[in-house]
Amino acid sequence: MTSSPRALLSDLPKDYSFPPTTFELTPDFVTAYLDATCDEAPVYAEAALAPPLAVAARALGTLLELVELPPGSLHTGQEMEVHAGIPFDATLELSGRVAQRSERAGMIIAALDFAVARGADVVMRGRTTVMMPKETIA
Repeated sequence: MTSSPRALLSDLPKDYSFPPTTFELTPDFVTAYLDATCDEAPVYAEAALAPPLAVAARALGTLLELVELPPGSLHTGQEMEVHAGIPFDATLELSGRVAQRSERAGMIIAALDFAVARGADVVMRGRTTVMMPKETIA
């Protein structure tokens, strides 16, 4: 089975909405995240809740399965609001859209708003900003 080509983020217009998609937050992912960040705080294991940045990383990774960043792209900003704790073994739904898009000096700056829901409850909202070249770098 072949996957369909992903659209380049630089080609998406303002107000483009990504199709809602689900993703799993697994204990293995959370453990790998904690190991990679050298986070040894016991609070996550004691509460069986994922660090908010682990959830954001997993959500943005899921978004990158839908869209491709052109070479030379830079992640320039991240904001997030966490509304509830998220357990290690949650199935979550991601929605997102291109909230802002501007072009300046051969670069595109795009702000992507996203929401992560567990069932009917939004547990996280965020915005990630990416700067990328307008023309593809060879």
